[in-house]
Amino acid sequence: MDKNEYAQYGDIVIEDTGYGFRVIPESMQNDDGGCGGGCSGCGH
Repeated sequence: MDKNEYAQYGDIVIEDTGYGFRVIPESMQNDDGGCGGGCSGCGH
């Protein structure tokens, strides 16, 4: 992540969903539903 991406998204949370990992930008962390910042194999 470069400084421009960091300025846009902030810190990143990586969550283990049990089916893969979900990558959530801090700025999108409060969104409900879906895979927010993108996910890999979230089972949906």
